[in-house]
Amino acid sequence: MKQNVVIILASGSPRRRELLTQAGLEFQVITSDVEEKTQFTKPWDVVLDLAKQKCDAVAAGFVGDSNYETLKLLLAENTGILIVSADTVVSMDETILGKPADAKDALRSLMSLSGRQHEVYTGVYCKVLQYSSFQDALLEADSFGFSSKTEVNMYPFDEYEALDYIATGEPMDKAGSYGIQGIGERLVESINGDYNNVVGFPLSRFMKELAEREYIVY
Repeated sequence: MKQNVVIILASGSPRRRELLTQAGLEFQVITSDVEEKTQFTKPWDVVLDLAKQKCDAVAAGFVGDSNYETLKLLLAENTGILIVSADTVVSMDETILGKPADAKDALRSLMSLSGRQHEVYTGVYCKVLQYSSFQDALLEADSFGFSSKTEVNMYPFDEYEALDYIATGEPMDKAGSYGIQGIGERLVESINGDYNNVVGFPLSRFMKELAEREYIVY
C-alpha cells in the first residue's frame, strides 16, 4: 500500500490510534480543544457535526499559514495533508447515552441496555490541505465525511452483574457506560455491522474512502 497524503489524526483516542496503526497507515496526532456543542439532536447528525468541528479546529491551524517547514518537506512527495477526526455515541431509541457522570449514572445507563438492542454511531470527517506555491500556504483542496451505524444486542443482565462491571472502572469513560473491546464484551450478545465502529472508528469504510480518492493506492 502506498500512502499519498500526510495523515493527521485529530483525536487523542488510543483506540483510534491503534486502529489506524493496525491498517498500516502512518500518521501524526494533533488534538483540538474545541468545545463539543451541537444544535443537532439525531445521533447520526450529532457525530458528524462534532467530528467536523474537531477537524475544522485542527485544520484552522494550518490553512493560510506558511510556517510549517517540516510539513512542506513531507508534502514534497505527497499530494497533501489529510486531517481526520471522529466522534462516537451510543443511542437507544434515538436518545444519546453519553459517558456516565458517576457510578449511579453508569448503573442506570447499563440497565437501560440490558436485554435490548441499541445503536452505536461514529461520525468521521476529513479535510485535505495542499500546498500552494503561489500563496506560499496550505489551502483546503478536499473535504468529505460520513456516519456509520452498528446495531448491538445485549444479553439480559441484572444489577449485580452491572455493579460488578462498574467496579472494574471500565465504564466510567465510555459512551453508554461500556467498552466492547474490554471487559464489557461479556455483556454483548451480538452485533450487526462494523465491530470497529463500536470501538470508535469505522476503519473499513475509512480505508475505502481513501482508496476511492487515491489517497492510498494498493
